[in-house]
Amino acid sequence: MRIPIAGKDELSSLSCNINDMLDKIDQSDRELRKAHDELELRVKERTEELAKKNTEMERFIYTVSHDLRSPLISVSGLLGFLKQDAEKGDLEQMNADLRIANEAVTNMDQLLLETLELSRIGRVVNPPEDVPFGEIVEGALEQTSEKIRSEGCNVSVAQNLPVVHVDRIRIIEVLVNLIENSIKYMGLQTNPEIEIGQRINGKDRIFFVRDNGIGIDHSQHNKVFELFYKVDKKSEGTGAGLAIVKRIIEVHGACIWIESEMGQGCTVCFTLPLANVE
Repeated sequence: MRIPIAGKDELSSLSCNINDMLDKIDQSDRELRKAHDELELRVKERTEELAKKNTEMERFIYTVSHDLRSPLISVSGLLGFLKQDAEKGDLEQMNADLRIANEAVTNMDQLLLETLELSRIGRVVNPPEDVPFGEIVEGALEQTSEKIRSEGCNVSVAQNLPVVHVDRIRIIEVLVNLIENSIKYMGLQTNPEIEIGQRINGKDRIFFVRDNGIGIDHSQHNKVFELFYKVDKKSEGTGAGLAIVKRIIEVHGACIWIESEMGQGCTVCFTLPLANVE
């Protein structure tokens, strides 16, 4: 029995088919490896993101629990003093202790409210809209006009500010906080000045609130954005303001930082998404 021998054309065609199959297998293998590498990268990024969020959550829980315990400890101690005052019949001291206890309870209530506010940012937001940044500045200056006048601050605002795509109410809240902070930390400045403006750094548009107050040491630049952190422990407020500001800016996909030296004023810089305006 004779076995038929394939001709040259048939062998060539078969060889081409095999090469095509090998090429497809090789291409599939490359695509599979690429998909595997991309998946590994996404898993790694997600894992790092979750680890970062867990660290932030641990720090948040520790800070809240620590700062909320302080008023409770004060009230607990004052209850003992009130008992002693009652036994002695010292009404004047009782009233004094009650005032201190009331201040501690009020402070704790404020801490709770600001903690709740921080937790809500990112979940309860107003729809972003295209709004001239100058209008946002005007809204913030209206809300802080009394403090500005009472402290004799001179506020200057840059011209030709761009249109941004933001939650108007939240960004007004950011500027109100930054303006009030500038006023709070003017120190003994006889000619307090606040400047609200922008600068262009390559493709980035950087907004800023600058003052000529006491300034912030470089070692404190990141700490001031931590929840309940206060540069001056004796200053007014709970220290939650800048933590809320940072959260609002980050929810907009932007960033915020401080440029300052002691005795040389402070500039708080931040970015915002710009509107697509023709």
